[in-house]
Amino acid sequence: MSSNKPFPSNWIGTLLIALSLTLVWGCASNTEKTLERLDKTLRIYNNAFESKSEDGGSGYVLNDYRMDYLLKYGDIQGRVSFLQAQTLNIAYFKDGKPLEINDDNPEGEVDEAVITMRYKVTISPSNRLKTFIHEQRWKLDKETWRLEPNLKPFLQ
Repeated sequence: MSSNKPFPSNWIGTLLIALSLTLVWGCASNTEKTLERLDKTLRIYNNAFESKSEDGGSGYVLNDYRMDYLLKYGDIQGRVSFLQAQTLNIAYFKDGKPLEINDDNPEGEVDEAVITMRYKVTISPSNRLKTFIHEQRWKLDKETWRLEPNLKPFLQ
């Protein structure tokens, strides 16, 4: 006994909605993806830096700065204890000019970001708590975010 039931029309509607959502998600703006990569990079780098991992996240440092970064990071590993880190602000730039990312301009092309951080640390030989504001300057290198480091505040 064969059953010749027609294909339910609500399945076709469901299939069309699923395909539409896939297309919309697949066409997410390049900037959104760029900002998502920046967010992921920041989390990975700052975790490696603050946890005093072996390389301190040096894989995210611009090539021209990497050797100097690693030499200074060796001092940071031995002297700095991180007690707290907080992101205070993120400023976006395109070709050196400020760029506002908001609902009115969600798709501006970002090629640089300055992340303002507040750190609470102790730096030996002192055991005094030191709080300072530090800016991380990130540049987009093709598809990868790279840090232009400034480690001086951690070594003073």
